[in-house]
Amino acid sequence: MQKRKEKGFTQEFLSEKIGISKNHLSSIERGLYVPTTKCLLNICDVLGETPDYYLIGSIAPQDENETIKLLKKCQPNQIRLINKLIEVYINETKIIDENKNKC
Repeated sequence: MQKRKEKGFTQEFLSEKIGISKNHLSSIERGLYVPTTKCLLNICDVLGETPDYYLIGSIAPQDENETIKLLKKCQPNQIRLINKLIEVYINETKIIDENKNKC
């Protein structure tokens, strides 16, 4: 939704360009539906960016580089723990987001 708004596109305009209904696009933007691969690629064609940007968000190159530098300093058992912590964090934030949408 943010990228669509940055471009000044309405839901009607974007949905027409990618070949889906406005309601379906709205459901995708609200996280109720995951777009098909074809739909996601159409969104990328119209709005720019890569599929990972829309699926997981973008990671600034400097942040990615800093994270990689830190991970390279870790021992294998530390990496496993970090992976578990990230997984727990992602799952917990999904639950929090789902609860926000219920209000």
